[in-house]
Amino acid sequence: MADDNKNYSRVSSLFIEDGSYFRIKTLQVGYSLPKSLVSKAGLNKLRFYVMANNLLTLTKYTGYDPEIGGGSYGVDRGFYPQARTFFAGLNVGF
Repeated sequence: MADDNKNYSRVSSLFIEDGSYFRIKTLQVGYSLPKSLVSKAGLNKLRFYVMANNLLTLTKYTGYDPEIGGGSYGVDRGFYPQARTFFAGLNVGF
C-alpha cells in the first residue's frame, strides 16, 4: 500500500485520542480484632487484611494501558498493561 503523503510514517493528529482515565491503584481493607479478645490468646494485636493493586481502570482509551510509560514522550508503543495483583495477610503482635 502506497503512503504518498507519509500519513503513517510521521507523527500527526491522526494518532491522537483521549487518554483520560480513572484508576484505583491500591486498595487495602483490614480489620483489627479488639484487644480484649486478642489478649486472651496471649497476643498484643491481630489484624487481617486484603489488598489489591491496579484493581480498576475506567477509560475509553483503545490501547492496552492509558498510563503510558517507558519514557515514550506520550506515544503509546504498545507496552503491556500493569498487572492486577491481590494480597491477603495477617499481622500478629506478640
